[in-house]
Amino acid sequence: MDERTEFNRLCWHSRRGMLEIDVMLMPFTKHHYLTLNADDRAAYRKLLDCEDQDIWEWLRGFELPDDAELARIILRVRGAVGDLSMPAE
Repeated sequence: MDERTEFNRLCWHSRRGMLEIDVMLMPFTKHHYLTLNADDRAAYRKLLDCEDQDIWEWLRGFELPDDAELARIILRVRGAVGDLSMPAE
């Protein structure tokens, strides 16, 4: 799959049907995804395979995923959209 096709697919999959998630994932995908290294791109694709409720909790900082790759990309998304609050302990 070429980069443009992959990017278009990711834009589509970043629309989750939950506005609260969409307003964080869509700008990140459009403005930051293409600047990610291969590992972070893979982590973002892995994130999109997760359940919306999990993604929402992670993006809001209620908790971080146990998976280090997912935790890293969640922090990148949150940082890119200006939400740098620390996860709850």
